[in-house]
Amino acid sequence: MTVQPRIKVIRKATQMAMTESEVLNCLHSMIHGLYPQGVLYLFPSQDEVADFSSSRFGPLIKDNPEAIGRYIQDTNRVNLKRIGRGHLYFRSGRLGANIQGSMKTSSKLKSIPVDHTVHDEYDEMSPNIDEFVDGRMAKSAIKTKSYLANPTLPDYGTDKKFQLSDQEYWFLKCEACGTWTNLDEEGAFPDCLHELKDGSVIRACKKCGRALDPRRGDWIAARPSITDILGFTISHLNASWIDPAEILKKYRDPNTNRGNFTRLVLGKAYIEAENRLSIQEILSCCSSYGIASSDPGPCYMGIDQGGVDRDLLHIVIGKKDPAFSGKIVHVTIEKGWSELDRLMKTFNIARCVIDALPEIDEARKFARRFPGKVFLSYYNENQKGAYKWNEKDYTVTTNRTESLDSSHKEVQTGQLLLPKQCDIIKTYAEHMHNTAKKLEEDEETGSKRYIYVKLGPDHFRHAQNYEAIARHDAQTPRYAHDL
Repeated sequence: MTVQPRIKVIRKATQMAMTESEVLNCLHSMIHGLYPQGVLYLFPSQDEVADFSSSRFGPLIKDNPEAIGRYIQDTNRVNLKRIGRGHLYFRSGRLGANIQGSMKTSSKLKSIPVDHTVHDEYDEMSPNIDEFVDGRMAKSAIKTKSYLANPTLPDYGTDKKFQLSDQEYWFLKCEACGTWTNLDEEGAFPDCLHELKDGSVIRACKKCGRALDPRRGDWIAARPSITDILGFTISHLNASWIDPAEILKKYRDPNTNRGNFTRLVLGKAYIEAENRLSIQEILSCCSSYGIASSDPGPCYMGIDQGGVDRDLLHIVIGKKDPAFSGKIVHVTIEKGWSELDRLMKTFNIARCVIDALPEIDEARKFARRFPGKVFLSYYNENQKGAYKWNEKDYTVTTNRTESLDSSHKEVQTGQLLLPKQCDIIKTYAEHMHNTAKKLEEDEETGSKRYIYVKLGPDHFRHAQNYEAIARHDAQTPRYAHDL
């Protein structure tokens, strides 16, 4: 018997029948006792849970009474089906609000023992969903997961998990010359589609140019040595029911949204350039001066706590500059809190903003040693407008997206001057690159807003944001774009 990989990832275009495939896999496995504790099937919202259960799962049972229906009980409940000895749970993958760093989970994800979990449209779920899912599988000896989605941002969600997988592509075999062609490989589209004299469009063999049949192919892994994470990616180019002429027409239409086309038709992640700082964009802010060991100031310091080691402190020190919005003079990573007092004095820090969590007691002690100069930062998504400084409690609250927008724009417009390139500045640039702005929809209200999401280590990104908050204090314009 083949051992099932722990994780399966499907990065896909829309309407590729992958949801139906995953549901049938779950039903088959449960009917035959492969998931005795049950399966948790997650959708982005409760509305999608209800829609799927009534419009797709219900008819599936009704249309297949012998093969499926006779094994299922409790079909009158939208989000719970008993199959064999276990249950199939349909739930929302959204979690409650993030309150001062603590994510509150939905009660509907508690006390559900399962062997397998499916994350359908994973990119639209909370990034912390796996923390709660893993708890549901704690007593299982199986512990398998599937992730599928139309990808959103590069290096995020399904796209990030696909990068860690064996990366399987659907290769088409040419009946004329025997060559295998991957329509989804980087740079293949649109040249992989050939327009004929009669106006029709074919999927073309990369060697002989003859028409390819998308039904005649096979999955081939780009990284076959990876065996614990299976990853599949597929686009509309490989859908036999979609005319390639329609794909080419949509691509050429100037009114087509390029991001939506890339994500939904080609099944690839995409981000608008203005919503993520590139490494090149960040390093272009570097000048010829080196990292200073001291400065007469006045300077401003931003500190982000945590990392692989929770005692690590990522520190950015800057100052105001007549020609720029800000000038960064010192970037460092320190372990423990003892070095902060020296930096406060050596760089004549006029104001410091530090991440309040996770070591709130240490942060408060530091603030008390420098009253009126050190402030603990809290993000408040409901706050609009100016930063709110509380000198009594040593705190400053800001709107997370607004403040990150401001420090993002400083780099994007070339208004932040950085020291010359070196190892620590390259690490700083990678952290700055590892956040991106993503549109999020509120499940309850349907309202949409932009939020910044983490794509990798991002501690210097937040340290830079705290430095900018300190530098643009109550005595200066509120945001960089007000300068």
